[in-house]
Amino acid sequence: MNTVVVPFPKGQKLRTPLAQFFRIGDSHVKFGEMHASRHLPQTRVVFEAGRLKRQSGLATQLKSENVEITLDTGAAELSSLARFGTFVRHADWLEEVPDKPLGPSDFNENTIERIAETAIKLGADRILAPTHFLGDRRFDGWLSVDAASCTRLHRALDTLGGKHIRIDYPVMQTVQGLIDTTSRKALVETLSNLPIDALWMRLSGLGKDPGPQKARTLIRMLGGLHNLGKPIILDYCSGLNAEAAEAFGVASGAAGGILELDQFNARDWHKPPEERDPDAKFGRPRIVQVPGLGRGFRAHEFELLARARGGRKLLLQSEHVSAPSIDEMVRTRKQIQALHIARSQSALDDVPDLNRAGHFLSKTVAPAERRAKDISFLKPTEAQAAAADVDLESLLKRTRTHAETMGKVADALEKLHEERGTESPRARACDLNIAQPSLLGDQR
Repeated sequence: MNTVVVPFPKGQKLRTPLAQFFRIGDSHVKFGEMHASRHLPQTRVVFEAGRLKRQSGLATQLKSENVEITLDTGAAELSSLARFGTFVRHADWLEEVPDKPLGPSDFNENTIERIAETAIKLGADRILAPTHFLGDRRFDGWLSVDAASCTRLHRALDTLGGKHIRIDYPVMQTVQGLIDTTSRKALVETLSNLPIDALWMRLSGLGKDPGPQKARTLIRMLGGLHNLGKPIILDYCSGLNAEAAEAFGVASGAAGGILELDQFNARDWHKPPEERDPDAKFGRPRIVQVPGLGRGFRAHEFELLARARGGRKLLLQSEHVSAPSIDEMVRTRKQIQALHIARSQSALDDVPDLNRAGHFLSKTVAPAERRAKDISFLKPTEAQAAAADVDLESLLKRTRTHAETMGKVADALEKLHEERGTESPRARACDLNIAQPSLLGDQR
């Protein structure tokens, strides 16, 4: 009998599809407009259970257009002293609005069944298992509680008619907490026995801006999770940190919002929320992200830099997007950021696996380093800064520091690329849980 040997699909032209999840967050109106106008064709979105009462219409529309829907239960926030009183308390699966953080005993069979029912009612294709921050100072046993909840959720979905819904498992921890070998071993042993399809890594301490040690640590740590054989999604993450992990093959994709939900900070997780100063200005500061730079500026700082000599070209144009004017860049900052994320992801997706790290270093990191250096040379006048109410000395110091940091990031990643080579194992692709004929067989 002849033996047929099927070769492992590895070669110069193999392209593993990357997964881009957009977290809708509080931008459902803006997201809906962009999607309806076809300015942001998207196949994966994440809805938070606490916002569904206002966003169920958008979810229904996207579902009808064959967009994969993921449900985030908000269980972690509901067990946090700092977060349980926010929008998450309006989740459909809660029997009543909580007056205190949920504890381990609240995640019983009945609760898990209500979570399953919410996912089925939404028409979700994926659900993030109800997990918690593993560095919680108020309770250190969440890993075993969450593992039991995940098993119960799998059983509930099967029983209630949601067998088709995939369960992804969010791992919420500090970067340092996962560097520890003992902690990571306990995590891997627990996860290896669970009925899950993918890991979502939500890392406190990662931040928005890349750093040399941070980037190396992230890539090495994620590479240590490949033995689980599960796709790895970087959650609450976008920009250069996410692109680096994808390019080096340690992450299967990323999930983040549009100028929101793009970093996870659990520093105050166990603390009661601070009372708001009645004299303080209400609302988030307007941040304008400079496409491809790896950082953003407050709107009035951005405008000041852009109006300096040579500033328009540096701050309004990139390989993937551009704005016709400073005012337009500030006004449509969310649309521009969303387009940059989608297009930069698509560009990396088109590069063969073995070339992605090199492509990222030469086509993304090197231009970002040059642009950061050029921006640090911009010299707005004192009069312009005073008119814009900007501390010019502080702003210029930050631009110089960022330029120096980007140079160190480039050096660190170049060295890591040399160390890893092209033979390093890669994270598995995160399959779509919806019918997408045009995407089938995309590992070419």
